[in-house]
Amino acid sequence: MAGYFKLVDAHDGGFRVKLTAPDGSLVAVSTFFATKQEAIAGIELIREIAGTGPIVDHSRDEELVQEDFLRSATAELAADAGEIRQA
Repeated sequence: MAGYFKLVDAHDGGFRVKLTAPDGSLVAVSTFFATKQEAIAGIELIREIAGTGPIVDHSRDEELVQEDFLRSATAELAADAGEIRQA
């Protein structure tokens, strides 16, 4: 089973989207959306960006053990996103 987007009520009256891994663990929580339609549009935008968006590192300076790891992880995510779109 693939991960999924969970549309939930926000405590402040709107909606949030939770990105959940196949094992049920929480991966990310969205910003606040005022309407359900905005939240669904946000999901569509996340889907579009996730498959092609590069990793931009703004964290503290530490050398990566393997710089190729980021490239392979990005390629793997793009491949996974392509499989999901075809399903």
